[in-house]
Amino acid sequence: MAKYYDSVHLASDQKDLLISQLKAEIFEIQQRDKDYLALRDQLYTIQQKYRHLQDEKLMQDNDYNYRHDQNVVAANTLRKEIEDLRFLTNEKNRSNNEYQAEIGSIRDQISRREQ
Repeated sequence: MAKYYDSVHLASDQKDLLISQLKAEIFEIQQRDKDYLALRDQLYTIQQKYRHLQDEKLMQDNDYNYRHDQNVVAANTLRKEIEDLRFLTNEKNRSNNEYQAEIGSIRDQISRREQ
């Protein structure tokens, strides 16, 4: 009977050990599950931030391209305006030179008459 008790007791100790190991394994799996859920939430948050930053960058790139195109158009318009003003200035200078020559000629005529 002592042998039976010892074998039952031994089997009971082994079962207790197995139960204890299984409980530890369950606890470890639960911890891993919590860690997994935390990582999943963190990944989702990072993905959201990434998408938000992508959208923001796209908007900034579009805004930059629009402003750049507008600046190119404005610069071309200003270049054309400068060319037109240079042309007008040159025309005015030619006219002024002609007027100066005419005035000089008239002064010479007046000087000759007065002498």
